[in-house]
Amino acid sequence: MNTTLKGLSKKRIFLAAGAVSAFLLLAFLSLMLLYVRKPMKFNFDAAYFWAEKKVYVDNWLYEELPSGHDYFLFLPEKYRKDKDNESAKLPLIVVFHGSDEKYSSLRKYGRQFATKDFQKKIYPEGAAVLVILSRINYFTDPASTSLLIQNIAVRNKCIDKTNIIGYGFSQGAKFVVELACHEPRLFRAVISGSGFYDISLRELISVLPVQFYSAVSKNDKGIYEQGRRVGKLCGKWCKNSHYIEYETRGHFWVELNDKTSNGDETVTDWLIKIVN
Repeated sequence: MNTTLKGLSKKRIFLAAGAVSAFLLLAFLSLMLLYVRKPMKFNFDAAYFWAEKKVYVDNWLYEELPSGHDYFLFLPEKYRKDKDNESAKLPLIVVFHGSDEKYSSLRKYGRQFATKDFQKKIYPEGAAVLVILSRINYFTDPASTSLLIQNIAVRNKCIDKTNIIGYGFSQGAKFVVELACHEPRLFRAVISGSGFYDISLRELISVLPVQFYSAVSKNDKGIYEQGRRVGKLCGKWCKNSHYIEYETRGHFWVELNDKTSNGDETVTDWLIKIVN
């Protein structure tokens, strides 16, 4: 009798242990799946596709669209007349300026990604760079902006739709995180300098596969308090992400020679690993 009871007890213990192990394995696999980037289908929309005005400014194509969006697009010289070459698979860096900066954004932020040095380092074929100008003095409407980026990538087949990086400063940094939360499959990585988006738990879970570099300064009052929270959350939980906090850098944008949290690794080094 006692032997039978002991046998039943052991069997129940083994069954319970097996059930717990299965549950833990399922939970682990479910968590891992949250970090897997899902493919995104890019949509065509004529209002975001056909240009009403087109002109070249140095090596940049400036276009105005019926959707109300204006932008500058840089393609490596080799692909300016070969933009339908799908084998190029160029990464695309999308730049968002701060409030009231639309007329200086190309010079301040876009050109750093189009230098010969950066283009040579970032990817064997170089990279495409898109500088979007806000419709008003700041960015709104992530749905419309997502459609714009999608249609530019569709129109320029040399761009790799799975290899898009978002870069923003100040209100543009706030917006690029908002855009990543709106469409988590759009960006492979996001760079935020002096940003201040207030991310929710649901949004954080949705962007776990996105890689973030977020940086703020303690003496940037009003921005630091908000930017610190989202930077820490994304830096801790999102894939291969970094949160950098300065003491006295003020209201600043991320520069390519800024360091990550991995010793002497620079933002350029980090980007190279992401896009290749």
